Amino acid sequence: MKWYAKIALYPLLGVNLLVAVLLVCCAYSPYLPADDMPLLSLAGLAFPFVLVANAIFFLVWLLLRRAYLLVPIITIVLCFPQIRAFWPINLTSQNPPEGSVRLLSYNIFSPNIQASTANKKNPTIAYLENSGADIICLQECPFNAIKKNEKAEALFKNYPYKSYHVSTDKEAAARFLCCISKYPILGVETIDLSTTGNGCVKYSILHEKDTIIVYNCHLQSNNLNEDNKSTYEQMLQAPKGNLLADGTKELVNKLKVAAEKRAEQVKVIISDMYEETSPYVVVCGDFNDSPISYTCQTLKKTLDDAFVNSGNGPGISYNRNKLFYRIDHILHSKSLKSYGCIVDHNFKQSDHYPISCYLKKTK
Repeated sequence: MKWYAKIALYPLLGVNLLVAVLLVCCAYSPYLPADDMPLLSLAGLAFPFVLVANAIFFLVWLLLRRAYLLVPIITIVLCFPQIRAFWPINLTSQNPPEGSVRLLSYNIFSPNIQASTANKKNPTIAYLENSGADIICLQECPFNAIKKNEKAEALFKNYPYKSYHVSTDKEAAARFLCCISKYPILGVETIDLSTTGNGCVKYSILHEKDTIIVYNCHLQSNNLNEDNKSTYEQMLQAPKGNLLADGTKELVNKLKVAAEKRAEQVKVIISDMYEETSPYVVVCGDFNDSPISYTCQTLKKTLDDAFVNSGNGPGISYNRNKLFYRIDHILHSKSLKSYGCIVDHNFKQSDHYPISCYLKKTK
């Protein structure tokens, strides 16, 4: 390459350096306390987009100037843990060993559980009945609709142990937390998150001679309305004008407020978790946060991510308005090992996909 051609590439190299810095900032933003710096902590939401930009530069330098490949390569090395958290690849066998417990978590989106006819079983109930899971944690589950639905009887026969939680807040009437289990539920405790429309319930479940502690969470929602979601889609397609700037400000403000509340909630859950004597702990549910977030990073200081350890791909669990993130999670203590964690994209009754995995107690 001629010297003047090399010089012409310098502005492009400068853009690549900027992208590299942005990617590192996005990758490590979850380490910032979201309750103190909520706006900066939101940078993790941009991580997949900046990661794609870095990958494009890798291809550009591969074709034009291989000496500059060092920039995207160093960036990838620095951000490898976060890249793996976002898009894990596990090529080893994921066949669960004997004695494993299959846990499924699903935000069913309450209207989907209510529709049924005398001749047709409710699709969500049929899915749960045939899931093969041993423990099922549900969010946004109006349990009265299940109890009144005669078609649920078959489900109850397969899962003799069940627990329902109703928020005392009338505004949260559509957001119930339920657990149905093939194993005895020894105790149920509501974790007070002091927020509207969200919650966490802890179940003590007997498996063989051990107690597995399961936290079923529906953490603070972002409360995005249709205008906010439309603004987000415009940002992805063709941002323009002050109108979008105003919409962006409202969108970011809602995300910031929600991030602050989730930071408080996750501290409450961890504080309760530290008081548990059982070594077998699972925290699952709808976190309303991506893998590159303060919520997940804080929990993963003591817990392992089942999808990162035994899943493959991005595992997108929310399926509306191009908000393509994994916001449903299964985390577990290090005395449990996960196998075959999947997000089931074949079942599309809700705005979320179910996530499940096998858990095996270790010595």
